[in-house]
Amino acid sequence: MKILVTARPQSSHRWLSCVLSAALLGVALAPITLQADNPSEPYRQLRETVGGYNGASEDFRDLTEIRIGWFGPSDATDPINGDFWWAAQFAVQEANEQRNIKDPTAFAALPIRLVPRWAPDPWRAGVSLLARMVYEEPPLALIGSIDSASTHLAEQVIAKANLPLVSPIATDKTATLAGVSWMFACAPDDTVIARALVDGILQMDTAATKKSSIVLIATTDHASRMAAHEVTRELASHGVTPEFRFDLPPGVANAEEALQGAAGAHPAAVLVLADATDSARVTRALRAQQGAVTVFGGQAMGRARFLELAGPTGEGVRFPVLFAPGATDPTTDHFTVRFAAARGHEPDYAAALAYDSTRLLVEAIHRAGPNRARIREALVQLSPWSGIAGRITFDGTGQNHSTGVRLGTIQQGKVVIDPLPASTAPFSSNVSPP
Repeated sequence: MKILVTARPQSSHRWLSCVLSAALLGVALAPITLQADNPSEPYRQLRETVGGYNGASEDFRDLTEIRIGWFGPSDATDPINGDFWWAAQFAVQEANEQRNIKDPTAFAALPIRLVPRWAPDPWRAGVSLLARMVYEEPPLALIGSIDSASTHLAEQVIAKANLPLVSPIATDKTATLAGVSWMFACAPDDTVIARALVDGILQMDTAATKKSSIVLIATTDHASRMAAHEVTRELASHGVTPEFRFDLPPGVANAEEALQGAAGAHPAAVLVLADATDSARVTRALRAQQGAVTVFGGQAMGRARFLELAGPTGEGVRFPVLFAPGATDPTTDHFTVRFAAARGHEPDYAAALAYDSTRLLVEAIHRAGPNRARIREALVQLSPWSGIAGRITFDGTGQNHSTGVRLGTIQQGKVVIDPLPASTAPFSSNVSPP
């Protein structure tokens, strides 16, 4: 007798139980062949599978305001994250100005307030403060955080608290792959960004497509390491390997000394993956050592802080653009004018995504009412949603899978976006070819 067992991967323990039972009964079995349903396909495609909400689904009662948690700095004077906080606050201010106060008892008439929690050390004091806020001042949802690493911290809290989380700027795709189906990421992930960046490098009319002519410089913070992983994998898919790679600690004081090896490589292109401050520091060092070398970078070069710190040395650098501040649609124009009047400069992609994320979450809350389960469902149903930084389309894990990221170049202190090929659809309604 021959037994053919067809099993799904996670249920293969059942056939072993059958074998043991047969052995106890003294039944002789022929060799057993395992046959998967479809051996060429994974059992489950996470990004195509929409999960559910596992928490309690009752309404919050006796509310006097709508509280939204904010895991990030709340100091508008902060040189890096002040714009980020201002943009979220502005979205809340607009929502409060537009609320219906004809019936003060209605949920839509309640004022909205961001409840911030943060500490300079988010890994210790910051996440502890967040956990206390989530349970002591229970918000309906949470926005955060300022980077991929601190977003992972927030995710650990909301996974147990069953609290919907909307991440404005984290690009690490593993955040939404953790299986927390009430986690949503509004920025394109590192895979999409790396593809645009590598395409730009390989299109250079120089020797930069040869593996001996690219130098990769990355800092060792979480976000930069994850970005470097995606970029090197994308380069490898084209048969390209950087000749040199330099990993620097974040905040390295003397970048010139650390980059002496890069100067000796005489590269046609240098790729810098770091936050805005370190990207500016490394770019200044590269320009001092190698003059007009072509510099590519991550999306952090689109931060206002990079433009400020890099100054003239940032001229000509190329990087993926996640927001086009020069767009002319009414919503973008309204935000840009108000932002520039208050902050003294144009908004960057972090400010735009903070504004988008807050508006999206407020719309979901107003649609769903005071109920976390329904807020999570509303976020799913609102996708695709058009923001000023582009269309937000969530996949099954809650990751924005929009793919139309383009490169831009700093010219005379301004970001100029590469024109689109005639056959390519625009990244979003707020992007126009220069």
